[in-house]
Amino acid sequence: MLDQGMRAEFWQTLAAAIAATGTDDHVDRLIDMIGAVVSPDLITVTRYSATRRPEFVKHRGYSEAMVARYLETYYVFDPFYAHWRGERRTGIVPLKSLAGDRMKRGRYIAEFLAQSEICDEIGVLLEDGDDWCLGIFLDRSRQPFRDADVDLLNERFSVFAALHALDTKTRQPSYSRSATPTAPGAVPANGPVIAAALWPELSARELELVELVLNGHPTATIAARLGIASGTVKNHRARIYEKLDITTERELFLHFFHRSQPH
Repeated sequence: MLDQGMRAEFWQTLAAAIAATGTDDHVDRLIDMIGAVVSPDLITVTRYSATRRPEFVKHRGYSEAMVARYLETYYVFDPFYAHWRGERRTGIVPLKSLAGDRMKRGRYIAEFLAQSEICDEIGVLLEDGDDWCLGIFLDRSRQPFRDADVDLLNERFSVFAALHALDTKTRQPSYSRSATPTAPGAVPANGPVIAAALWPELSARELELVELVLNGHPTATIAARLGIASGTVKNHRARIYEKLDITTERELFLHFFHRSQPH
């Protein structure tokens, strides 16, 4: 339950959101209303399509550099993007409902969110015309969201959805909430799995190690999983890099993406 002060703030932001429907302020007022229910440390707003590359709409308190990295590299690892492409289901979607053990070790959580100093995330996914949805993401940097926070958002989701549907109806079919040109979206990659044919020059053990690296595992974890010393992991890496004619982990990721793309 919201306390009296929070209820008053919610009603005030709801009135402002109703007044802003069909205007350029709509998304901002929607953010205000959602933030009056559950308090985040920062907010990002992204549009997802079932066929197109995501569009970044706006943020509050986020890094422009990380926005660029997301759109250039990390969006294919985004579990919310995979959720929309796969299920086309709106609603309140906590990150923990999408992130199994494999995803937790993957690049979106272990790398992108870690670089963004985000420890937890909840998506408010709303229909946004055609095959698009608008995702308003509440992010926490210091402590995760509680189940009670998710319950509060679920209780009010119908209000968020109705307001956004009303706004969407006022827009022309060609309307976009972002100035970013849309392009075909790549298939989500929730965790690379290495086929032996991809790198025939590597041994089975080296392929096993590469898969662990690409799924975000540090050296100590790789050593524990393979039952070898950390120094042995480093030696394997050196031989792998030599065979592939690369020198860094970044080049390893690029090498994987290049070879795994259809030609």
